[in-house]
Amino acid sequence: MNTANIPESISESNIKSLIQIAMQKHKSNQLDEAESIYKQILQVQPNSTQIWFAMGNLYQVQGLLPEAEDAYKQAVALQPDAVPIYNNLGYTFQQQGKLSEAISCYEKALELQPNCMEASVNLGNTLHATGQLSPEKRLYYAALNHQLGLRLKKTGDLKNAFACYNRAIELNPNCGEAYMGLGEIYQIQQNSKEAVAFYRQGLKLINSHYAVAVESGEEDAQTNQQTLVTPPITLGEVTVGNYSFPTISPVADHTELRPFWSVVITVYNRTDYLLECLASVLAQWQGQEQMEIIVIDDASTTPVFEVVDSIGRGIIRYYRNPDNLGLPGNWNAGIALTRGRWIHLLHDDDYILPGFYSRLQESLEGCTDTVGAAFTGYQNINEQGEVIFRQQAYGQQRGIAQNWLSRIGVANLLNMPAVVIRRTAHERLGVYHPELTYTSDWELYIRIAASYDWWYEPEILARYRQHSQSKTTELLLSGTQMTSIRSALQISESYLPANCCAEITTQARKHYFNYCLQSTVIPLQDGNLAAAWQMLEEALKIDRSPEAVLELFTWLTREEFAPLRREIASRLTLLPQHSQ
Repeated sequence: MNTANIPESISESNIKSLIQIAMQKHKSNQLDEAESIYKQILQVQPNSTQIWFAMGNLYQVQGLLPEAEDAYKQAVALQPDAVPIYNNLGYTFQQQGKLSEAISCYEKALELQPNCMEASVNLGNTLHATGQLSPEKRLYYAALNHQLGLRLKKTGDLKNAFACYNRAIELNPNCGEAYMGLGEIYQIQQNSKEAVAFYRQGLKLINSHYAVAVESGEEDAQTNQQTLVTPPITLGEVTVGNYSFPTISPVADHTELRPFWSVVITVYNRTDYLLECLASVLAQWQGQEQMEIIVIDDASTTPVFEVVDSIGRGIIRYYRNPDNLGLPGNWNAGIALTRGRWIHLLHDDDYILPGFYSRLQESLEGCTDTVGAAFTGYQNINEQGEVIFRQQAYGQQRGIAQNWLSRIGVANLLNMPAVVIRRTAHERLGVYHPELTYTSDWELYIRIAASYDWWYEPEILARYRQHSQSKTTELLLSGTQMTSIRSALQISESYLPANCCAEITTQARKHYFNYCLQSTVIPLQDGNLAAAWQMLEEALKIDRSPEAVLELFTWLTREEFAPLRREIASRLTLLPQHSQ
């Protein structure tokens, strides 16, 4: 559409289209073009609050503060009850040093909307600049700045989140959470040196146990551990159903006080999210008598010890495997090194939320030995930290999970950071099956559920990260994920109780047949026809019932699966012809 000259008779629909074009150019930082369109629209609609407000935002981002002020004044005159306009006009006044005018705008915004966090934060910051805040109010506005920083970071606005965290620290130098937020931003920006510095400062302020341990480690650096080679580990063997599993030995020394928790963090090469993972655990560390933290490195080629030592010196035990053991092998090696009563296994790209260990310990200390594992609510997040999925399997019903075997036996409802397992359950039933890659955790959960109760803590206290560099994504794109699922189904069928084995297995096969079909589109979109074909084959190996075959034929008629139809046709033409 030509926007050079907009006739006065232009239709309302075309005006809306022009506004969308201008907004898009504004978003794309084509500011001159956006301004030109805004001005021409105002020739036709001079009383458009939306356009005057957009003009104010455009001028503000360019630092044209008098122009932004004029535009916002036009907008607020047209719509005197618009909270965002008062807030932005106040911020423009604030940037120009017109602090009394800024305070009036923020107060008007809060009069209209008392819970407007942006206006509250801006008012507090302006009052602080004029010396009008009491010590108590400084603490209050520091907390508000931190909360707004969290909200902005979730939207990807790191620049303004950074400013909020810094203002929180200015108002309250002991705001450890704001230091942690800055550490996370520096981590996202891959500035590990600054990330470590801010994480350490935040942890010292949040956790007095950490502060004492780190200061002791700094005073006596010579005694701190260096890179430790994982000692030789001998695993036993236990038979459950028709299959053998590696198992760990009981803790040998019964005289020494054992910690309640053993936290095992596994890592291989990747360090992008490791600091955040470590910080989330260290923030809840209550001393060696309560928790041991082990990082086990599966023969990484990149330096991982330095990252771990920079934030966990004097607290975390770091081991490096002389040879790569693979995912289940590394998990098992880490578990074998533990001494705690309960084991929490974390990947380097996952993390926990405040209260994870205290809430679970409060519940598990009062449980009988019939409880062999526990789990909390959790969220899946993407690479940007945005929540894309949440799971609370029993809603808010805290306690022993009812009919858990019939649920976990059909499908995996858990992600590893939300799960803790009693060490004696591992000693009795074994650890992770070394030949299962994708589903070794699910199979273990079924194995434990067949013999123990599970405790459920409903609050969301853990986060699992989905991203393109994860092992799960790699297995999914290769198609080998489905082979692992089928193996887990066969193994669990051998030890499920006779009274529910058939029903659980039938439902599980149906569920994962459908899961295979739905997942096939992922390697297809990636151009990996071989992986998609492998998934199709595995789907039929999982469930060959007439209902499943009919569903497969129906599914293949969809347009996105045309490449698979052509592959089937091609393979059929290669079959040998038999003469009559």
